[in-house]
Amino acid sequence: MGKYRVLLLDGHTIQVLPFLESLNNKAVEITIFCESKLSHGYFSRYKKKTVICPHVHNNYDEYFSFLRDYILEHPQDLIIPLFNDTAELASKYKEQLEECGCCVEIPQWDIFIQAHDKEKLMDICYNIGIPHPKTANPAKMGYVEAIEYVGYPCLIKPNLSAGAKGIKIINSKHDFDLFYQQIVDKFGESTIQEFIPQTGKQLKVQIYRNGDGKIVMSSCYEKCRYYPIDGGTSTCNKIISRPDLVTRYAKILDYIDWVGFADFDCIEDPRTGEILLMEINPRVPGTIKASFIAGIDVAEIMMSHAQNIPYKTYEYKEGFYMRNLATEIIWFFSSKDRFHSNPSWFNFFGKNIYYVDGGIKDPLPFIGGFLGGLKKIINPEFRKSKKK
Repeated sequence: MGKYRVLLLDGHTIQVLPFLESLNNKAVEITIFCESKLSHGYFSRYKKKTVICPHVHNNYDEYFSFLRDYILEHPQDLIIPLFNDTAELASKYKEQLEECGCCVEIPQWDIFIQAHDKEKLMDICYNIGIPHPKTANPAKMGYVEAIEYVGYPCLIKPNLSAGAKGIKIINSKHDFDLFYQQIVDKFGESTIQEFIPQTGKQLKVQIYRNGDGKIVMSSCYEKCRYYPIDGGTSTCNKIISRPDLVTRYAKILDYIDWVGFADFDCIEDPRTGEILLMEINPRVPGTIKASFIAGIDVAEIMMSHAQNIPYKTYEYKEGFYMRNLATEIIWFFSSKDRFHSNPSWFNFFGKNIYYVDGGIKDPLPFIGGFLGGLKKIINPEFRKSKKK
């Protein structure tokens, strides 16, 4: 019997790195799709076959044809999407892809969209009593009723978007009239959501639920620093234990019968101390390495699920820090707390410090990620897409 064959989509992203490290320690034949050679995965030293693929964003048909043709010619046992666009595509075309003889590590679309669509998710939270920000759709219930429920200041949030794209804080009816329709026209159906002050804790909870409804793994980390400073992507994280939140958010996965990995983005309301769920990333996030650092081999779990074999038991470890060197440097030059942060920004080495964008065992992704990021930054279209 030949090696087990795993295809990692989005091999150019940072989240591919712990998967490559894990799978290289197993009898696995690894292939990664990369949109560019200037990327984390392409520069990684770990053994893999690298395929330069089309860009998937706004190009679903070409990408799907490329992917399907590839797996017909080069059969795979497991396909793992690692970013939003490929997760959406793999979910929509899960049945067609699995007809090619592989397992696709993503739920089918009717389940996937319930977690991915922010409005649907907030409705689920409301129905089953999961704490969340007040959210309303002005197009469905009217502006007056929606704003009476949510209040100012609030956020306009597209139902389907990645990161902070399309999110706009507004403080008045004038702001609403100025921005709401613009955002709807560009990003599609959108809601307004209660603004939660950004001075409380920000947390991530990661859960894998199997087909029997059992939680196979869970992890949690607290964002110590993030960029942009007023609320953005984490640059330094501390691995902690919050079994209460795992129990809470497992109820959502039970409600929609989710099978697979889900990443919950949460924030503490400093006015009440309550942890509120903001959104679910229904795929592997850029910070997935935190779960690996905590002692949980997510890649192995996905392979066990695909092969329908027993899952291993892992010993959860907390107290570790995971930093993103590239964004930590940006944070340092942007924050007034650069010399007074906790943990210290200047503590670069230690047994409990890891880097999401590389490490001693695999240092070149630092370079690949930097060059790829630089290429994006100098592209005016990319900078334009990042504007809120």
